[in-house]
Amino acid sequence: MRRTSQIEAGEREWMDLSALTRYASVSERTLREWIHRPDNPLPAVRVGAKLLISRTKFDRWLESHSVVNSVDIAAMVDDVLNGIAEAR
Repeated sequence: MRRTSQIEAGEREWMDLSALTRYASVSERTLREWIHRPDNPLPAVRVGAKLLISRTKFDRWLESHSVVNSVDIAAMVDDVLNGIAEAR
């Protein structure tokens, strides 16, 4: 039986920021920014002075932020304005 300290970060359900930085390949600063976002923050639990994040919740949260094809807003505005100008 392996001890908890020997379990890899990706195998633990609850990770501190240090373990999550290795698991997610992002900096601790980035994680803290995600946790304190005003909209849709990364779920975290404070135990004493330590922040803990559930691996399962992190994976779900990250998947909800998938990159989608960006919309060219400028082109859309141009199309709308051209349509209005042509209608006059």
